[in-house]
Amino acid sequence: MKNRIIVCFMSLLGLVSCSDSNEELEYARFSDGQALSSGGLVATLIDGLYDKWRAGDTILLLHDGQTAFAEAQESGNISSFTSGISRTFTDSNPLYGIYPEGNMVSFDNEGVTVSVPPVQTAKDSGFDETAAVSVARSISESLCFQSVYGGIRLNFQMSGVTKVELESVDGYALSGKAKLKWDEQGVPVVAEMSDTSYILTFNAPNESGFLSGKDYFISTLPCDLYGGYRLSIYKDGQVADYFGVHQTVERASYITPIDLVESELVFDDPDAPLVEEERPELDATTTALLRQYQQNPTEENNQALMVQMGIRYDKVVARKKSKLRELEREAPTPDLVDEMQEIVDEMVENRDIRLEQQFLRLIDPRTDDNLDDAWMVLRGVPEQDAYIGYAPVTNAEYAAFNPDFSYDVGKDNYPAVNIPIAQVAAYCDWLTAQDASHTYRLPTDEEWILAAGHMPKDVSMNSGYVESGLTAVDAYSQATGACGGIDFWGNCWEWTSSTDANGLYIIKGGCWDSDRDDCRSEKSDVVRDSAQGYANVGFRVVRTVPNL
Repeated sequence: MKNRIIVCFMSLLGLVSCSDSNEELEYARFSDGQALSSGGLVATLIDGLYDKWRAGDTILLLHDGQTAFAEAQESGNISSFTSGISRTFTDSNPLYGIYPEGNMVSFDNEGVTVSVPPVQTAKDSGFDETAAVSVARSISESLCFQSVYGGIRLNFQMSGVTKVELESVDGYALSGKAKLKWDEQGVPVVAEMSDTSYILTFNAPNESGFLSGKDYFISTLPCDLYGGYRLSIYKDGQVADYFGVHQTVERASYITPIDLVESELVFDDPDAPLVEEERPELDATTTALLRQYQQNPTEENNQALMVQMGIRYDKVVARKKSKLRELEREAPTPDLVDEMQEIVDEMVENRDIRLEQQFLRLIDPRTDDNLDDAWMVLRGVPEQDAYIGYAPVTNAEYAAFNPDFSYDVGKDNYPAVNIPIAQVAAYCDWLTAQDASHTYRLPTDEEWILAAGHMPKDVSMNSGYVESGLTAVDAYSQATGACGGIDFWGNCWEWTSSTDANGLYIIKGGCWDSDRDDCRSEKSDVVRDSAQGYANVGFRVVRTVPNL
């Protein structure tokens, strides 16, 4: 790379000295669209996907409102071109070069506008040569061509992949028209963009698909993909999605997906909805780092584990963002977009809190010491003896405390509702009085989230009017929280001991008539007046060992 720059710089020096000598040079006239025949130009490739000229390559020259073509005379990194220009080039009126010549949109004395297409087809070179544009700006007859774009490098070991769709889940431009200017170091930079798209399609060169083991390059505008990108990989009529994070496409650089494991890709019908099918298991890398931290809990091992957990968390956020972009394009009503935007905003805003909760849950060494009782280990809380109820308190359980509490016949195992906070506290005191070894109380908002964990997107639950009212607490027992408990989402809201700024109590988990998105564990902005009981609000209890 350094050699290329030095050669180009020396060429410029030589041409400047020729100009200083005031020699009279005869050049062919530069005219609109005309191929020039006289010698005089030297062009060097600096960076990007093009590493050498081929004899016969054509570049487009732009100057003073006119265009012309010049042809490479030799093969190699540096080549002379058959053109002479009867003009004087200055900073205010320079000479521009574009390769390949077909990507120019417009130009003026301040810069040029080029395009990167939203649909690209790989060639034998491994990329779409019309998309990998290089440009040059000069005040002499020496042109140093530098790449405009970067992108993603792919190398599939599997065969049969016919198409890849790339999406910036944050909606940043991947393709479109880019007006270029040159910075103080002479590097082209994108000054303005138009007609942009955040989804780009990359097709295989033929029906048999991309060759196994070959490098392929998707060219894009320079783009910040740190917040996430999606690769939809099409094979045998099905598609698998990969989500990448923490990467940025810079000019002339091509990133590689850092953890794309082909054997872990799940292919499905292209028309299937984009959902999380289950709570994701720990991957091998996170498991290894967790074991390393448990064996040697140093700050270095802590940070390594947190970084990996952050990557996994951000991949989930990227999936949510991709779903948000999909809803923006296709949702029949704006409220669906608003709901997903709220989810994304919450996940981004509370990222550090959620990661700390996950970390505490992971490193908590406790296991359930009695699989037959109704108490689940509340992993991740400072109180190492904290347990939470397997299910919300039922009608029968609450009636044992309050014989005057009435409910419909046959609903012993339904959640107890219509109970104000004061009566909930009295019930907890009653439990404590009967148990000399434990204290009982409501969970905090954070404890409830730790117990429930992240709500799987396809979880079965009593919400959104799938039932006409409350159900037994074990009606959807196949849907378990992170602690192993049931009925965290839907059926009835649950009191917590946490309050908002106005002293109202936070309730969690949604109910039978709630939207599914209102049931997610992280939602903490729904509150109620503690002095009242509500027909759709119940509670579950935390058990701890009292401080002696």
